[in-house]
Amino acid sequence: MLSSFGVSAVPVTQLGFSLDGSGSVSTGNYNLMRTGLNAALAGIPTDGSIEISVVAYGSGTATVVDAVVLTAASLPTIQAAINNHNKAGGTTNTAGSINLLTSVMTGSVNFADPGSKSLINLMTDGAPNSQSASVAAATAASAAGIDALSIEAIGTGVSSAGALANMLAMTFPTPAQILAINATNIPNPIGGSWVVPVSDFTALAPVLAAKVQASITTVPEPSLLALFTIGLMGMGISARRRMQG
Repeated sequence: MLSSFGVSAVPVTQLGFSLDGSGSVSTGNYNLMRTGLNAALAGIPTDGSIEISVVAYGSGTATVVDAVVLTAASLPTIQAAINNHNKAGGTTNTAGSINLLTSVMTGSVNFADPGSKSLINLMTDGAPNSQSASVAAATAASAAGIDALSIEAIGTGVSSAGALANMLAMTFPTPAQILAINATNIPNPIGGSWVVPVSDFTALAPVLAAKVQASITTVPEPSLLALFTIGLMGMGISARRRMQG
């Protein structure tokens, strides 16, 4: 497990990733998940503005990366930790993975900063051991102050309308939506979360890259957005007055 590696002096975006290592995920597909995540992390700023946490789950759960601030120095260490941990196997303890990732992220010193944002990303190819426990874990994450939880639902095991609806019930904040299959036009989940169906593990990497980029895109606060809208309205009124004058 990779433990804490420095603390940023500025508010950070906390990105938490939960990797499905249950028995239904082959070693080859698990490697695709890991390489896709590492490629996505390589494409974001290493200026200390982002913190990375990673957990893996099967029947049990394990911390892979424990709230590490992303820098040029820490990136290779983070990537090595993701590549080198052992796949869990067994059943799909989704609730446990959400609970563990919530604990890791809220335990970081960066979580207490009022300017920070915290986003959980869950990757899975199957239904959880307990849907009700998974929804309860997501509800607890939101209550603990995590800002968003979004999901990549990978493969045929979670492609039915019912399975996607169950996945959607774990996401927050609302309004949450099911995106197009293999979507790469992805909004920041803080503005309204989502589930994106992914056809198979070979299609995951570009979706993950788009998701990570979306997660570090600034979403205007509602009050600022309202002020911006009012400002635009005022400009329109002034322009009309000038035209009429």
